Amino acid sequence: MTPQELTELVNSYKVAVEQGQITKDEYVSLIYGINVMEGINDDAEGLLLKEQLNTILNAAINTASLFA
Repeated sequence: MTPQELTELVNSYKVAVEQGQITKDEYVSLIYGINVMEGINDDAEGLLLKEQLNTILNAAINTASLFA
């Protein structure tokens, strides 16, 4: 999954929370689930991508606290 694809997925989850389609807890579970399903190779390029994905995921998790 590319950083752009991940951002789009996270944004769709955020919209779902804002519209009441999912709860904050479901949002956090979905975000953690993305991290689990992402199997990125640990080569140099993979590590850079993994760092970018982790940054996006951490921002999404921090955003979830705003919904409280």
